[in-house]
Amino acid sequence: MSRKCSIQLEEYDGARRRSSIMETKGHVVSTEIHDVSGDNAAKKQRVPRVFGYPVSIPFIIANEFCERFSYYGMMAILFIYLKDKLQLGEDTASMWYHEFQALCYLTPILGALVADILLGKFRTILIFSIIYLMGNMTVALTSIGKIDIFQAKESTITKEVNGKVETWMDYTPALWGPLIGLHLIALGTGGIKPCVSSFGGDQFKKTETEKIQKYFSMFYASINAGSLISTAISPELRSIGCFGEHSCFPAAFVIPGGTLLFAIIAFLLASRWYIIVPPLGNPLVDATKVTFALITSNTQECEKRYGAGKVADTKQLLRVCTIFIPFIFFWALFQQQSSTWIVQLSAMNGQIGGFELKPDQMQIFNPLYILLLIPAFEYGVYPLMKKIGIPTTPLVRMVTGMVFTSLSFVMAAILQIAIEGKLDEYNVEHGTSFSFLQLQNETFPYLRENQIHRLAMIPQIFILTCGEIMCSITALEFAYAYAPESMKSVCQSLLLLSNSFGNVLVIIFKKVTDNYVIMFFMWAGLQMFGVILIIIILRVMQGPLEEFKEAATAANNSQNTKMDDIELEGKKNGNQTPPPAYDNTVEE
Repeated sequence: MSRKCSIQLEEYDGARRRSSIMETKGHVVSTEIHDVSGDNAAKKQRVPRVFGYPVSIPFIIANEFCERFSYYGMMAILFIYLKDKLQLGEDTASMWYHEFQALCYLTPILGALVADILLGKFRTILIFSIIYLMGNMTVALTSIGKIDIFQAKESTITKEVNGKVETWMDYTPALWGPLIGLHLIALGTGGIKPCVSSFGGDQFKKTETEKIQKYFSMFYASINAGSLISTAISPELRSIGCFGEHSCFPAAFVIPGGTLLFAIIAFLLASRWYIIVPPLGNPLVDATKVTFALITSNTQECEKRYGAGKVADTKQLLRVCTIFIPFIFFWALFQQQSSTWIVQLSAMNGQIGGFELKPDQMQIFNPLYILLLIPAFEYGVYPLMKKIGIPTTPLVRMVTGMVFTSLSFVMAAILQIAIEGKLDEYNVEHGTSFSFLQLQNETFPYLRENQIHRLAMIPQIFILTCGEIMCSITALEFAYAYAPESMKSVCQSLLLLSNSFGNVLVIIFKKVTDNYVIMFFMWAGLQMFGVILIIIILRVMQGPLEEFKEAATAANNSQNTKMDDIELEGKKNGNQTPPPAYDNTVEE
């Protein structure tokens, strides 16, 4: 959740293309700034400027802030809503939560295909944003269990508050409403996720490299600002009373929905100034065709049909994607900080004076650590490792990150042992037989008064975040560095699939055991299996990966030298040869 950012710049003399990869809690964006000519190029000259930036840029950044506020505001409370409000129980709630997460990381491939082949970025963002808003409003409206059509059952809740026993009505919403809404949201967020940042990049002239860099920094900041604020606010909103109940999930859901409406409005307000690049095609389709041909025939036949360059690029893409397989285990552990770790937090004491630190509010520490630790690693940890002779190769960083992730779950297991030990002491002292499940229940708040405090989870969140930075960001850099030039965006989209499969893995392994201590150790062990797997894969693949990269670099340097010679010759002849536009379509 994570939020992290890895930006790489790639510039060519003459024809310049800037590629930027941003990953923020799974928010992966492959951005290509296209050199356009004709009407678009002329329009870029006429577009009004605000502080030197195209006037549309503040609207695009506002759109991203509101969309991320909406997404993370809803995600912060979703697991507790499914588990407690809908009374699904932990296993079923976890299944639906991770199924939703899996879809959110699967649908960006659909969004990229629609934008690149059919509709273009502008219409794709607009259409999928409306679908997204419909999903948000569906979740918010159907959470009003007091309305008969949305109600599954009603009951009475009795709870001790400040020494007084108070009674509320509790209306449990039916499951069908949230499921419809969540699937619409998964489709909507996936549709716009690969498009928004690159659409903003299209608004700049190709020569404005410094402004483009600052734009991506502001874009990244808007993601984190939206996430941090909403993660802090949503748990407070759901804990107030409304509609005669002791909680108010409708308010907690409608606020994110409202911000998404503002996002759409902000996006539309600047429509008259947008530079709209037409669909240029998506290399994923070509890569799929070549892969299928490689499976069903030999390399020589594939090269005759598709060309040696495209076949070589596809083979390199497949090698890079092999590295993503161990990341399925990493994401399976990482995504549980919003589900299984929330269950653990629900059994702990959250009182700080007169304020209660809610279980879902603890998620705010991960993005805070991300913002603090990214510069710490880049300017402190990695230089220090080099200075004392520890290699900082991608393999070392990814393996270390996975080890840290595994360690965080070992710490979770140790914390679970301490929690259950405290509960056993209470049962012995009072002659009771409360279970860990009852310890989470709001009906028995006194059980948590002498429990371990929720802030005790901060160390394991810190270790998990360190693992996230070393593992996830390095994977982005590795994938970008070794992916074929024509398939870098495809590679980033496929990296998202490992996150999707990680969520599926959580669903599969969820019912292996009900013992949380064993379960946490099990996940730690699975991650260490991933460590062994990535070491083996990289040992086997490193040679072919490096060979392709060196050949591609040599070819690119040769092309740049030729372009320099052409420009130099043009200057000698008294004219300036314009650089050719970059074309990201795959050669047939």
